[in-house]
Amino acid sequence: MNLPKQPLSPYPRIHLIGAGGSGMAPLAKLLSGLGHDVSGSDLKPGKRLEALGDLNIGVWVGHRPEEAASVDLVVVSSAVPDSDPEVRAARSAGIPVWRRPLLLDAVTAVMPAVGFTGTHGKTTSTALAVTALRAGGADPTFIVGSDLLDLNTSAHFGDPNLFMLEADEAFGTFRHLHLKGLLVTNIDVDHLDYYGNVAALEEAFALVANRTCGPVIGCIDDAGVRRLAGRAPLVTYGLDSDSTWVISDVDYAFSRVSFTLSGPLGSVRTEVPQPGFHVASNAAGVLVLLAELGHDLEMLSIGLAEFSGVRRRFEILAHVGDVTIVDDYAHHPTEVGVTIRAGAGTTDRRVVAVFQPHRYSRTADLAPDFGAPLALADHVIVTDVYAAGEAPQPGVNGRLVAEAVAAAGGSVDYIPALRDVPEAVVSKIRRGDVVLLLGAGDVNTVAAELISLLEDVS
Repeated sequence: MNLPKQPLSPYPRIHLIGAGGSGMAPLAKLLSGLGHDVSGSDLKPGKRLEALGDLNIGVWVGHRPEEAASVDLVVVSSAVPDSDPEVRAARSAGIPVWRRPLLLDAVTAVMPAVGFTGTHGKTTSTALAVTALRAGGADPTFIVGSDLLDLNTSAHFGDPNLFMLEADEAFGTFRHLHLKGLLVTNIDVDHLDYYGNVAALEEAFALVANRTCGPVIGCIDDAGVRRLAGRAPLVTYGLDSDSTWVISDVDYAFSRVSFTLSGPLGSVRTEVPQPGFHVASNAAGVLVLLAELGHDLEMLSIGLAEFSGVRRRFEILAHVGDVTIVDDYAHHPTEVGVTIRAGAGTTDRRVVAVFQPHRYSRTADLAPDFGAPLALADHVIVTDVYAAGEAPQPGVNGRLVAEAVAAAGGSVDYIPALRDVPEAVVSKIRRGDVVLLLGAGDVNTVAAELISLLEDVS
């Protein structure tokens, strides 16, 4: 394999602090694939750290300042403070210390990436692209925001000239990427704790789109993308008949969605074994982007039928009797609404939704907006807020969301503690129901006890 020339070549030995995190572990794998001597540390053990060890990457739990002081470059997760002993040791030894965005800049300078971004759908879209390419015999390098269920990993070093990358807008990370193609699924109100206002958020998307050295694809059905189209050259797709590529004849079921996509490079009928129009839209965007980059549209379409899903994206955890339990990362009002609609499918199945608000800042900004989408469920249980490292804000809690659901006409209970949720769910469900565990925190930890209780009563 001919690896590209490396701007990272002055740093043969690279140590990652916080290497067990979802953002850092994939980069450790890629650096190792690029030929670096990689090591990593984290404050606690975990599956990601253990998996790096299985790849002969030196890893340890805790602090080894003397090790961090003997490498050529140290890269630090955003969660690691400057006071960390390994960070201090590296700086005292005169070793460069980078944060993750600077490493992403350097890696994508080595391997310009095909990026997938948007407030919603970027993880699924990246995974769909990986699946379509692998089904056609390619071996893409990739970093996805969650594990692909069939591969049980979120990162792989394969063809360095075929790099599929989830381009995250949170904290402005995607502004550091070198991209040769970009899909923008949507631009919705989120991360205002970082951007401050919607105008700054949309400006960041425009900057990334205009810096991309290749096709930029956008879903014109989304209002934010329509505004982006006035600020950057886009190839558009969507239900709108004026799109460059048009989605039509969408057919839904609980376990799949199919659609026709027609554009200047051809027309294909595509089926994806995941529910919801949002999946069809994401899949269409992937097809357009990869086709515009020169990949065979028909082969890509066939490959999407092999999609196994992504962890915590409408992941079916269990069928107990005729009750289905689904785990989903939805933590924004728009995501919650589409996930509940997907859970109902085209049948009369009732949906019981357990929602754990994520971050005090997001709850403070968006609590009223959760009311209507959650009220789409037949019954809702709202827990207290998952802090995600934030300090509590006075008066900001899950009750605000529960009150919004009630105001929207929904049936809702506010049950702050997760330990009380399984019994509450069992008391509400009926035969044939779908139970959705919604949120980006640890709401899915109730699944094991919930399954056990259902087995006892089934």
